[in-house]
Amino acid sequence: MIKFTRGDTYKFKFQRKDANNEPILVRAEKIWFTVKKNNKTSEKLIQKTLNDIVFDNEGFYHVTIEHEDTKNLKYKKYVCDIQVENAGVVTTIFKDTIILDKEVTFEGGIN
Repeated sequence: MIKFTRGDTYKFKFQRKDANNEPILVRAEKIWFTVKKNNKTSEKLIQKTLNDIVFDNEGFYHVTIEHEDTKNLKYKKYVCDIQVENAGVVTTIFKDTIILDKEVTFEGGIN
């Protein structure tokens, strides 16, 4: 479970690993990090692709969920996953839930 305050910037990183649990140091052809209300809907509330995700030389992918991504979402639980495609093979490498917690200070990002 991933839990953070709605409207905050949240950063996380992950590595892809091979069958021997060794980091894969080659960048994937395609990656999607997607957040939805539930598993039944096709509406994507947040989606980050390889263009939005930073890949470093240790094989880590760095994902940033920006203030703007969550500021208008409800306080609740959402579903998310990470899907990778290489040479036409699509694999879901991570599934979890995100809980957006209540905020107290609403000053950030207000113009």
